[in-house]
Amino acid sequence: MMRRLAYVALLVCISLFGALAHAQSYPSRPVRILIAFAGGGLADVISRALTDRMSPALGQPFVLENRPGAGGNIAMEAVARAAPDGHTLLMVGPAAAINGALYRSLTFNPTKDLVPIGVMGWGPYAMFVSATVPVNSAAELVAYAKANPGKLNYASVGVGSGGHLTGVLFATAAGLQMTHVPYKGIQAIAPDIVSGEVHLVFNAFGPLNAFVQSGKVKLFAVTSRERLPAYPDVPSLAESALPGFDATGWYILFAPAATPRSTLERLNAELRSALADRDTAQRIEKAGMRPVSQMLEEAARYMAAETDKWTRAVRASGASAE
Repeated sequence: MMRRLAYVALLVCISLFGALAHAQSYPSRPVRILIAFAGGGLADVISRALTDRMSPALGQPFVLENRPGAGGNIAMEAVARAAPDGHTLLMVGPAAAINGALYRSLTFNPTKDLVPIGVMGWGPYAMFVSATVPVNSAAELVAYAKANPGKLNYASVGVGSGGHLTGVLFATAAGLQMTHVPYKGIQAIAPDIVSGEVHLVFNAFGPLNAFVQSGKVKLFAVTSRERLPAYPDVPSLAESALPGFDATGWYILFAPAATPRSTLERLNAELRSALADRDTAQRIEKAGMRPVSQMLEEAARYMAAETDKWTRAVRASGASAE
């Protein structure tokens, strides 16, 4: 009996020592982050701001690799299939919560094959309305749309995108009939919302700001429950038209699902430390996003809630993709 107990104790010690050794040796080489967006955009800004701070603390460089395509599925699948050792990570937006419901056939499961480490940046969509629409607030827009069912349309950068499904949530919450018009990018939407070919769009702030300043496009609201600190004069939809409304965009750092807990905790700790750095936070805020610090458990709960919300939006939209 004593020998058996001693043997069990030895196995426990070996296991603990192995876990400790792994935690201390991680990372043993450069950490690659696949970014599910084309280069030069907001995702790159957020990734560089955080990895510039995390790299010295981890003692290894981060290699950022843009891997756009298939609505984020190319990058997500690559990381889902990568070795779960913490050296290949993913930076992606709401596609991680949307695509499981949107795509008919995926060779991976975003919910089961990827694990969230934490939010890298959080921010609402902005509600832009063509100056050709005779309203001056979100509440007036809702009233106008109700009085003119089917007259208004809204643009997005593609079927199943965050902007598309935010429009679905908005129309559903307000009880409106609006037509969705998908485009290939915000650059194509800009001239059409200026001319009044399309009436509104939910998108990030930057690309349409010049048209707002010139008075050709109106900025009515943000889609979060609270106002965005960088735009304190822009009300939220929740306060101005639809109490309780909340549809926000985000970038989350993910790892393959079987990544050791010790590695996830180390990455989460360094991510939170980077977000707490004032200079880093300011870089994120200047990009129109907010730094949000989450423990691993909080990140998991947040991702589960977002997946539930966007799944409902996909089903309400009737959208699907191959």
